Amino acid sequence: MQVHNVHERFVPASPHAVGALLDTLGGVDDAVWPRGLWWPMELDRPLGEGAVGGHSDIRYDVQTYEPGRRVVFRFDPACGLEGTHTFDVQPRRGGVLLRHDLTARALGATRLLWPLVIRSIHDAVVEDAFDRVHERFEPGRQRTPWSPYVRLLRRMAGLNRRAGRVQAAAPPTDGLLAGAVPDVADSFTVALPPGASTDIDVWRRLLFGSPPVIVRRLLRLRDLLVRPLGLRGAWGAETLEGFPVLGRREHEVLMGLDDRHLDFRVSLRLLQSGGAAESLQLTTTVTFHGAPGRLYFALVRPFHRRIVPAMLRSAVTRRPAPQQA
Repeated sequence: MQVHNVHERFVPASPHAVGALLDTLGGVDDAVWPRGLWWPMELDRPLGEGAVGGHSDIRYDVQTYEPGRRVVFRFDPACGLEGTHTFDVQPRRGGVLLRHDLTARALGATRLLWPLVIRSIHDAVVEDAFDRVHERFEPGRQRTPWSPYVRLLRRMAGLNRRAGRVQAAAPPTDGLLAGAVPDVADSFTVALPPGASTDIDVWRRLLFGSPPVIVRRLLRLRDLLVRPLGLRGAWGAETLEGFPVLGRREHEVLMGLDDRHLDFRVSLRLLQSGGAAESLQLTTTVTFHGAPGRLYFALVRPFHRRIVPAMLRSAVTRRPAPQQA
């Protein structure tokens, strides 16, 4: 079964501006893919030929990449499609034509699933991606509505419950962490609900001012384990609010402490789309001072990887009221 599906959108912006957004596909700061609404596009490396990834069960690799102009993804036939899907930025008078072209052969069960389920979801995802780009240049533009059938499919897939979902992410190399070369770095993101606050200090207070009970218990247990080493915890057992703020920029705050056994930094970043808060990213970097620092972090790392996601989920659960216009 042959599938040919095309979406086009005229965007009143320069090819350079729209192309710059296209170049973020699959990255931490992806400005095209509607990751706050659908399964995120994830690649195993920065966008470029040979990068491998996908979204949900749809897997592909980058076959062709022309920066600022065109990206061709080649499907892995194991996902039921044999062919490509392509994003194009085509210059036009007064703007650009943003185009997505899916040309493939449906295999196996996908021959039945494409007309029944996949096509409707695919159409909605592509239009939502176009809406994200368009919103950058025409703020306040009405989003393309989902059909009742797409809303039903989203409920069946559990996508309406995505806010609060925590995922591991690639640590950013720009912003307030630019130039950092730590011994260890990790990063997590949490999806925010529609209308979430865009004030980074609101989220900093929610995250670090009053951690949930499970985090407090893990912190106490961790500090008990490292106390025989004569090392203090990098974070206090009762509150995380004591992190000194080391730097700021719009939508990002950097905190941290330097100790005799290690230095650590925590970056809290708000990721946005069209002026709306989409997700929070919390990144931790650690630089060791010899064997004591390595031993300390080996003991606390299992707690760290539980504490950070728990904090992020809790902050979204206890989120502040949506901003008023």
